[in-house]
Amino acid sequence: MQLEEKFVAFIDVLGFKNMVEEAESGAGTPLTEIMEHLSKLGTSEDSSKFQKYGPTTCPQSETISRGLDFQVTQISDCAIISSEVSPAGIINLVSHCWGAVTELLMKGIMCRGYITRGSVFHNGSQVIGSGYQNAYAKESGVTAFKLEANERGTPFVEVDSTVCEYIKGSTDDCVRKMFSRMTKTEDGLTALFPFQRLSHSFVIGGYGQEEFNPDKEIESNNNVRKLLHTLIERVESFVDPNNERAMSKSRHYIKAINEQLSVCDSTDEMINTLCQPFPRERKY
Repeated sequence: MQLEEKFVAFIDVLGFKNMVEEAESGAGTPLTEIMEHLSKLGTSEDSSKFQKYGPTTCPQSETISRGLDFQVTQISDCAIISSEVSPAGIINLVSHCWGAVTELLMKGIMCRGYITRGSVFHNGSQVIGSGYQNAYAKESGVTAFKLEANERGTPFVEVDSTVCEYIKGSTDDCVRKMFSRMTKTEDGLTALFPFQRLSHSFVIGGYGQEEFNPDKEIESNNNVRKLLHTLIERVESFVDPNNERAMSKSRHYIKAINEQLSVCDSTDEMINTLCQPFPRERKY
C-alpha cells in the first residue's frame, strides 16, 4: 500500500440534484434510469477488463503492467479514474473518460471534469493523494471553451497541460492520433470534445467502396440532423430553466451541437454539388 505517480481523472455529472429532485417527486427521469446513466462513468468491471484483456485503445502501445493499474471509483454523481504513467495508460484513461462523456451526451446529460497527473493511492473504493485532490479541486474551475471572459465551471473535461505535454512528447503515433480525435484545443486549453463525432462522412471512389449514392448519403445526413435536434431537446430537458447557472452551461452544449448542424448543411451542399453535371467545354 503506497502512493504512486499516476494519471488521475475526476468527472462530475451536472444537473444531478435537479434530476434526483424530479425523480423523488415522481416526475422526470426514473431513479432506475438515473442509476443506469451513472454507470456510464465506469464500474469495477472496467478494471477487471483491463486485467483480463490489456489495453483496448492503442493495444500495441507501451505499458508498465497488463492491467495498466486501471482503477475506477464511482460515487453518487461522480467518478475517479486512474491509470499508470505510460503511453497506453494515458490514452486508455482518456478514451474511457471520452466514452463516458459521449454516452452521457447521447442522453442529453452534461459532464465536467479534470484530467491530471500526480501522486495517489487508488484501489477500489479507496482514493488518497494529492493527484486526486488536485483533479477534484480543479474540476469546478474548468474554463475550457468559455463563452465569457470571467466564466468558470464550463461543462467540459479539461486536460492538464502536464498530460498534454506528456502525450505531445510521446513517440507513439497511435496515442497522439487518438488523443487528437478525442480532444479539442482552444486558447491554450485542451478538453475532451465528443461533438465532432456527430457528423456524416462519406468516401467517393475509394478502393472497395460502394458506388456513390446521393440519396443514401442525404438520408444518412438527415438522420444525423434529426439526432442533433433530439440532443438539443434532451439537454434542455435536464436543465432547470429558472437556474441561470445551469442554463449558461447548457448554452455551451447547444452551441457545439448547432455548429454540427452547420456541418450537416455543408455536407448537403457538397452532395448537391457532386450531383451537378460537369459543364461542357466550349468550342470556339
